Amino acid sequence: MTESKSPFAPLRSHMFLAIWIAAMASNVGTWVQSVGEKWLMAEISRSPLLMSLIETGATLPMLALSMPGGAIADIVDRRRLLLATQAWMLLAAAAMAILSALHLVTPGVLIGMSLLLGVGAALNAPAWQASVPDLVPKDQIAAGVALNSAGFNVSRAVGPALGGLVVGWLGATWAFALNAVSFVGVLVVLKGWKRQTITTDLPAERFIAAMKVGLRYTWHSKALQVILLRGGGFVFFGGPIFSLLPTLAIHRLQLGSTAFGLLLGCIGAGAVGATLLLPSLRKKLTPNMLMAAATATFALGLLVLAFVSHTLSVGLALLVCGGGWLAVLSTCNTGVQLSVPSWVRARALGVYITVWGGAMAGGAAFWGVVGERWGIHTAYAAAGLGMLLLLAITGRLKIQALQRPLDLSPHHLEPHSPGPIHPDEGPILTVLEYRVPQDRKAAFQEAMREVRRIRIRDGAVRWSLFQDLVPPDPGQLRFVESFLSSSWGEHLRQHHRATVEDRAFLRKAYALGVEPRPRIRHLAAAWEDQSSLLDRILE
Repeated sequence: MTESKSPFAPLRSHMFLAIWIAAMASNVGTWVQSVGEKWLMAEISRSPLLMSLIETGATLPMLALSMPGGAIADIVDRRRLLLATQAWMLLAAAAMAILSALHLVTPGVLIGMSLLLGVGAALNAPAWQASVPDLVPKDQIAAGVALNSAGFNVSRAVGPALGGLVVGWLGATWAFALNAVSFVGVLVVLKGWKRQTITTDLPAERFIAAMKVGLRYTWHSKALQVILLRGGGFVFFGGPIFSLLPTLAIHRLQLGSTAFGLLLGCIGAGAVGATLLLPSLRKKLTPNMLMAAATATFALGLLVLAFVSHTLSVGLALLVCGGGWLAVLSTCNTGVQLSVPSWVRARALGVYITVWGGAMAGGAAFWGVVGERWGIHTAYAAAGLGMLLLLAITGRLKIQALQRPLDLSPHHLEPHSPGPIHPDEGPILTVLEYRVPQDRKAAFQEAMREVRRIRIRDGAVRWSLFQDLVPPDPGQLRFVESFLSSSWGEHLRQHHRATVEDRAFLRKAYALGVEPRPRIRHLAAAWEDQSSLLDRILE
C-alpha cells in the first residue's frame, strides 16, 4: 500500500492531526455531557417521550440551520466561522454547568440547553466537514472523512464510559463543566490554523443568493438526492438506538450511571471496530454492497433490542449497530464530498446535515411517541422492520461518485472579464444559437437535456430551448438556447462553477452542430416591470 493510499495518510498533515486530536477531545466532552443530561432526565421523569426530546432538541437545529450554515461556510472564512461556533458551544455548556450547580435544572431546561448546543453544532458541522479538502490532498479525502468518523466514534466509545464515571462519582454538574473545558483545545488549534485564502476577481456572493443556488444545485443533482434519501431514511429508522436507549438501560435493565455509560460506549466501540475493518471490506465489496450489508446488519441489531432484555445481549447488539452506523454514514459523507464541486461543497453538506438532523429529530420524537404508547420494544421492532423495508425499496439506488470517480475540478476557461457592467446589474439573458444538421436533431435535443440540468444546477433561474421555424439552410435546423441569471456577477460565477465533467457534456452538445461553438450573446435587462399584482390583473 502506497503512503497516499494508506488510511492513516492524512495524519501526516500536522494541521489535520492537531485538529483531529482536538476534535476528538471535544467530542469526548460532548458525550460526557450527553450522559449527564440523560441521567438527570431519568432522575426527574420516567417518560420515554421526554427522554427522546433531549435527542430532538440536540438535532432539531440541524434541520433549521445546517443549510444556512453551509451557505455561510461557502462565502466567509471557514476558520472564523468555526471559531465562533466553538465559542458558542463553550458558553452553552458552561451555562448548563452553572444551572446544574444552582439546582435549577428542569426537563424544559435540559431540552432547551440541548437545543442551544445543537444550534452551535448545526452551524459548525458543514464548515467542519467541508474543511477536510482544505487540509488533505484530493486523493486522501475519503481517508480524511473516514478518520474524522473514526475519531468521532473513538470519542463515542470513551466519552459515555467516562461520563458514567464522572456522573457517578462527581455528579452531572462536573460532566457539563468538563464539556465546556473540552472546547478550549479546539479553539487554540483553530486559532493557529493559517488557512490559505482563495483569491478571486468575482464579487462576493450574497447570503440569500447563496442559499438559493445551494438548494437549486441539490434539486437538480440526482447523485446528491440518492445520498440524501438513503442516508436520511437510515437515520430515521436507526435513531431509536440513541433516543430510547436511556429508557431501556435505566428503567428496564435497572443499570447505574457507570454501566449506562459503558452501554452507550458499546455503540462507539462497534464503530471503532468497523473503522478497522472497513479498508479490507472495501477491497472485497463495492461501496453500495457495503452500505446494503451494513444497513441489514443494523436492522438485525434493532430486532435483537426488541426481543432481548439481557444486558450482555443488548451490549452486543449495540456493538453491531455501532459498526453499521459508521459504515453507512461514513459512506454517505464521502459520497457527498466526492459528488459536488468545491464551490458548493459546504452547502451540499449543509443540505445533507439538514436531512440527517431532520430525520434524527423527527425520528426521536416519533419513536418516543411509539415507545410511550406501545412500549420501547415495539418501537425497536417497528424500526428494524422499517429499515429492512427501506433497504428493499432503495437498495438499487447507487451512489455514483463511489462507483465512478467524477472530475469536479474547476474548468479554468474564463470567457468573460469582470466588466463591462457592475456585478449587481441584471438580470442577464444569455442566448446561444446552434445550427444543427437535420439528421442530428434527436441526438442534439437529448444532449441539451444534460445542458439544461447543468445550467440550472449552477445558478440559472430560467432555461429554454427554441427551434427556428425558418431553416437557415437546406438540411439544417436553427436552435436557440437561452438562460437567465439574476445578475452579471452571478453569471460570472456560473462560468467559474463549471467543472471538467460539465465541460465534457457541453462539448458533446456543441459537437452536434455544424459550427465548433454556438454563437453567444449576452443581454442585460433594460427595463424591469415594477407594477403591483393588482396592476397586472387589471391590465
